[in-house]
Amino acid sequence: MHEILAVLRPLFFAALLLVPLEWLLPARGPDRRTRAGIVADILHATVGTLMIRFGAMLLLALIAPFDPLVHLSGTIPVWLQAIILLLVCDFIIWCVHRSFHASPFLWRFHRIHHSSPHLDWLATARVHPVEQIVFATAMALPMCIAAFSPAAVAIYMGFYTLHANLLHADTRLSFGPLDAVFTPPRVHHWHHADEVHAYDSNFGSQLVIWDKLFGTAYRPEAERPSRFGVEQAPPENFVDHLAAPFRAQPELRSDSGGAVAESAH
Repeated sequence: MHEILAVLRPLFFAALLLVPLEWLLPARGPDRRTRAGIVADILHATVGTLMIRFGAMLLLALIAPFDPLVHLSGTIPVWLQAIILLLVCDFIIWCVHRSFHASPFLWRFHRIHHSSPHLDWLATARVHPVEQIVFATAMALPMCIAAFSPAAVAIYMGFYTLHANLLHADTRLSFGPLDAVFTPPRVHHWHHADEVHAYDSNFGSQLVIWDKLFGTAYRPEAERPSRFGVEQAPPENFVDHLAAPFRAQPELRSDSGGAVAESAH
């Protein structure tokens, strides 16, 4: 019961905050999701999240050190620990995210997250458990190695969870001058664009610094992509999403007319 509440509680508060925001400051107007897409993402947000929590805990138990190498808790202020966590974890996320786009094998799993033809806060949860277990474990390792205080971890994870949902929200909200520091929704929307010129860009999660440093930032004048998703997307079905990476991958036509596997974008 505790695990179920741990999944449902943040989902409830995210809906309470972001549904009104999408209604008051919509980005795309009247287009709406299909019923099948809504059901699939609700299952991702509940059943899929439970799978991810158990998988990540198991993987961490196997690879994390038993004793922290560094004890930051109690040695530096909580606010500074939270900033360190933000910088370290965000860089790890950028590296892992970039890898899931660069590797055809890893793209099989990440492709599920990009398969939604409509972005909103609930689309945040559309992730394959295998992919998200890798992300969650990679993010948790610095917390285990450096023994951050529970308060610092709670601050960072709260900020990360809220911002992740906001990035996918169907909203034109801007952070104003802070857009130069923190990734706003419109920038991450371009990461999900099914448009060739936007491929392989905007991998940053919360901070924009990594995309700027590594030349993967993309901020066009247009406010919104013309379409989202991937070609030959799997059916809008939770079970199909789980199985899709283990099936034969779709083949698309190249410009020269030959059949090629879909590129990771």
